[in-house]
Amino acid sequence: MARFIKGIHGAFQGKVGNIVGSSWRGIDYVRSLPKKSSKAASEDQLAQRMKFGMTTSFLKSIKDILMLGFSDSKQRNKTGYNVAFQQFINNAFQGAYPNFTVDYSVVKIASGGLAALVGLQTVESFPKVLSLTWDPIGNRFNAFDDDQVLVILYDVIENLFFAFEGATRLDAAMDITLPDSYTGKTIVGWTFNIHRDGVMTSSSQYLGEFVLT
Repeated sequence: MARFIKGIHGAFQGKVGNIVGSSWRGIDYVRSLPKKSSKAASEDQLAQRMKFGMTTSFLKSIKDILMLGFSDSKQRNKTGYNVAFQQFINNAFQGAYPNFTVDYSVVKIASGGLAALVGLQTVESFPKVLSLTWDPIGNRFNAFDDDQVLVILYDVIENLFFAFEGATRLDAAMDITLPDSYTGKTIVGWTFNIHRDGVMTSSSQYLGEFVLT
């Protein structure tokens, strides 16, 4: 790859022959097209491709939430989505190729300096009603009464996410009612807290996996 110095006609973008011009973070560059390989992919390569596809499918619809969830713990030149992607692909898979499954309990959708909820419990208190309770313990350093509580629920079969908010750390409870169509469905959940500045967050907490009645 080579840096491109703009001329009077500006930067070169697009494909010409086996050369491609592009831009990333304001840096213009040119590179050659990769050579096609006639070798069949190894099992390790196929496994990595499968993990990549599964990770992308899982995270792509909550990209904005991940950008928020990791907003106060970004690594150099990495967005919150990139950090979440790396954490997921490195830690969330169980089993051997091609029968990978996801360990939802180790999935992280947020990481930050706010205190997590203390004494957090989640139960299906009524049919299709998930009730969260926690101890409203705060302090003036990293656990504030008005920290917003964000809950993310995941429909395992449909690969759909739902976000719920409206409670604070001080409220100590939150009820989420799901529609009748969710009877018998498997739901997985996480929660994390958001500071009033909209940047600082807590690390996410796994709520568990529920088959709704």
